[in-house]
Amino acid sequence: MDYQQVGGLFRATLVPHLQQAAEQQLQAHLEAEKFIPCLLQVVMGADLDMPVRQSGSIYLKNTIMKYWKAQEEDEKRFTVANSDKELMRENIVEAIIQAPDIIRSQLVLCLKHMLRSDFPNPWSSIVDKINVYLNRDEKECWLGALFVLYQLVKKYEFKKAEDRAIIDRPMQHFLPLLHTRCRSLVPDASFMSAVIQKQILKTFFSLVQFTFPLHLFSNANFISWVDLFLTILQREIPQEVNKMDEDSRSGSPWWKCKKWAMQCLCRIFERYGSHVVEKQYKKFAEFYSKTFAVPVMEALLRLMEQQRLGVWIAPRVLQQTFSYIGKAIGSAPSWKLLKPHIQVLIQEIIFPLMCHNDEDESLWTDDPYEYIRIKYDVYEEFVSPVSAAVIVVHQAAKKRKDVLKPLMGFCQAILTQSPGQIDPRKKDGVLHIIGTVADVLMEKSMYCNQIEGLLEVFVLPEFQSPYGFLRSRACWVAHYFSKVEFTNAELLARLLNATRVCLTQDKDIPVKVEAAIALQFLLEHQESGHDFIESHVTDVVRAILDVIRETENDDLTGSLEQIIRLFSIQVTPYATDLTRQLCQTCFQLLDVNNDTTDDDACKSMTAIGLLSSLQTLLVAVQNNPHIMEIIEQDCGNLCAVILQHGVLDVYEEAFVILSQLTLNSISPFMWQLFPLLYQCFCDDGFDYFVDMVPAVHNFITIDPPAFLSNPANMQTVYDMCTKILENENCGEDAQSHACKVLEVMVLQCKDTVSQLLPRIIKTVLERVTKTVKMKLCRSMCLQVVIAALYVNPIGVIEVLEKLTMPPTGEPVCSQFFSQWFKQADCVRGVHNRKIGILGLVSVLGRCAGPLPAYLAACAHEIVPAFLALFSGLEKAYQTKASVDSEDDAVEEAEEEDLEIEEDELESDEDDYDEDDAAYVENLAKMARIWDSFPKQLTPFVFFLFSSFRQVVI
Repeated sequence: MDYQQVGGLFRATLVPHLQQAAEQQLQAHLEAEKFIPCLLQVVMGADLDMPVRQSGSIYLKNTIMKYWKAQEEDEKRFTVANSDKELMRENIVEAIIQAPDIIRSQLVLCLKHMLRSDFPNPWSSIVDKINVYLNRDEKECWLGALFVLYQLVKKYEFKKAEDRAIIDRPMQHFLPLLHTRCRSLVPDASFMSAVIQKQILKTFFSLVQFTFPLHLFSNANFISWVDLFLTILQREIPQEVNKMDEDSRSGSPWWKCKKWAMQCLCRIFERYGSHVVEKQYKKFAEFYSKTFAVPVMEALLRLMEQQRLGVWIAPRVLQQTFSYIGKAIGSAPSWKLLKPHIQVLIQEIIFPLMCHNDEDESLWTDDPYEYIRIKYDVYEEFVSPVSAAVIVVHQAAKKRKDVLKPLMGFCQAILTQSPGQIDPRKKDGVLHIIGTVADVLMEKSMYCNQIEGLLEVFVLPEFQSPYGFLRSRACWVAHYFSKVEFTNAELLARLLNATRVCLTQDKDIPVKVEAAIALQFLLEHQESGHDFIESHVTDVVRAILDVIRETENDDLTGSLEQIIRLFSIQVTPYATDLTRQLCQTCFQLLDVNNDTTDDDACKSMTAIGLLSSLQTLLVAVQNNPHIMEIIEQDCGNLCAVILQHGVLDVYEEAFVILSQLTLNSISPFMWQLFPLLYQCFCDDGFDYFVDMVPAVHNFITIDPPAFLSNPANMQTVYDMCTKILENENCGEDAQSHACKVLEVMVLQCKDTVSQLLPRIIKTVLERVTKTVKMKLCRSMCLQVVIAALYVNPIGVIEVLEKLTMPPTGEPVCSQFFSQWFKQADCVRGVHNRKIGILGLVSVLGRCAGPLPAYLAACAHEIVPAFLALFSGLEKAYQTKASVDSEDDAVEEAEEEDLEIEEDELESDEDDYDEDDAAYVENLAKMARIWDSFPKQLTPFVFFLFSSFRQVVI
């Protein structure tokens, strides 16, 4: 195929009115032989326009990612031909070396996907090709080969040591070569030199990120690597780079070299070279401590001195430096060198970073919502110099003597300045430091008695500061001192009131956010303070909801849930309005009618938090039928929208709410959602079946007449469970739940379910004949048949006698009873043991004469089976009495390997109203009687069994 012709098609895709036709032609050529290599020719065609080549590179990447590897679940789907794969493998490395940056990035993604499936077999030759190009004299060849090597190393980055031999062998050869190349380029200040050095450092980091290959490094060559890192870290930055704006400087390869050198040092130290490492790295850690603790710390202190003198340092380099120092505080050799400088480090370098600055103020004023997003972004904490600096302050104050006292003296000197002299931003920094070491202060006898005074004199006044950032900081400090044991109730009341006022009345949204979080923790740890908030609960809840709607901040949902949980009685009268507001806010966040945006992940997290708050509210009003009847409309509509639009992120929460709405009664409105559950299951809900089960269980058990009034309902439940049991990819946990649902339906719909019994029994027994890894899954399958035997023994035995075992054709009936009796001691749970006894009694009670053939073959196992069930049941009741009355606690205490929540799945136990003590006593008596009988049962024993069945029913 002519690459010029294909290039013309890509050119046409850039013209709006030709785009669709061109894309259709490209799709038509997709499966043609040599089309994929032709795409690579288009990408590398120097005579084609760059937009055409770029369009071709993206198409090539997408094609390889989708069609390079055959899909097991869809064997008929097109896969790139082996001949085309071979051509791609032969040319991709050269293409990466020669391509311009804008094209290379796409080709590297192609390579990544190809390596994932083809290395080491059939593409082990790529190692030799990398070696060839790294040994050439052209720097362009080095760079392209390094991109390839980096992707090769990345493939094994997070593999265990035993799975990395395939990459360790070539790296044993490449590491000295990479070091030589990088060392030779250090004096070269050119752009290409810096990019190559950066790529070498990235490759080294990827190699040691998860596992350190000790066998690849002798002491001597590792010393040379650390020396290289320190050289790069301390190297002067070219003057032309210093003239760039800060963002451009941070993104330049010279500063990125320093960043990666620092990341390598940090990773090696924190994971393999510190005082706390895994056993296999102990010897290396000792070597590192003796050899590098001092030179590395000296280099970092020189870097810190530059920061103190006002020399600009890239934020990520600063963050990594603080991260290393924070870890080094716990290392004696490093601390010995750091100790004389720690107060200067904190007071002159870290303290200015912890103060409110011009950038913060600009963001606060111009875009407070972005300010909030950055301040509460969990990922920002991993790259922020301030977050890393805060850890240094905390670690030094907590782990090392003689740090906290001068630090608090420094803070006191600033706080006690006259009001006209103190800089508000410095006051913010001081309060930031004090909050950072709050837990340390609360543990120290020297300071714990002074905390209330500190809060009253220096923190409370800032709640009314004219500066918004100080009001926010006051709330933040209150949050971090929320565990203080207050002796002054008035002070606690003032603190809570000030926080509440900030939440409900402040004009600055960042202050409201901080106040909501502070209030959550104050109420959590200060039970005596609940009375001060009780009369304001409605205002507080509304304020939090308003802030959530404005900011879409998921941290606040915990505050809302806490308020609802603590003040459920006070919230109940407003439950209707609150539910409506929660549902409306969720609708706003989910925004199912709009296309996906970059903020969807954050919005989903916030929606999950709101739905969790809604669950808490439903628990609070669960026993108020009138309120439940009113709010179920809003909650049900919200769940319906979630399921109809396939909002997978919140499926679990929606199913929990559905189960809560159907826990005590099911209204006609809620019955309308039952078919929607099934539709959701068929569309994309297989993975969420376990989450659906409690709601499905309620629909079966809470209102049986309504469930049975529509014959389609039983068929729906059967279809769902059957699809789970027949699908090998669903997992045995989901299949165990499916069996439990079938068992519940069999027990609940005794007479009506008869028509489905043959199919149900066949389905579960077919599952047993396949591979079963979990004992629980096998037991649950058998439990369905046992429940059916209790309900309709004659009909079920007829079904069992007709079924045969594949592929031998052996009758199922005798095999089933033998298997059942042998596993009687494996039955778990009160309910399962009861049904086992009732099922066995039901079968034996209908044997008026000699044992039928299917029982005669295993007659010697019947009494032991009974005794195992009786013994287990008695122990279960004893555990229940001594541990807890809840079924789930009983099962957790009794069985370590239980993998299904019995309390959610066993509400059908309410159908059996046995008095527990009398029941256990009766079982014990029967067990003693039966223990005296011989192995071969007599008609008299059958009579006893029949009598026992009448007693337990």
